[in-house]
Amino acid sequence: MDLIDLGDALERLGELDSRQRRIVELKFFYGFEHEEIAELLGISATTSKREWKAAKLWLLRELSRK
Repeated sequence: MDLIDLGDALERLGELDSRQRRIVELKFFYGFEHEEIAELLGISATTSKREWKAAKLWLLRELSRK
């Protein structure tokens, strides 16, 4: 995976859904657990998990287009 492509995809994700982008950053780059992410963002852990799954799928589709 090219980090530049990942960065570009994260930028596009942020334009569509800034919370999903933040969840990806906190989970992928900082290694936070869903409970920690939920507390930081003021959402439930279930929402964090759901948003993480959706964001991962979106990013995989975006990155596979390269």
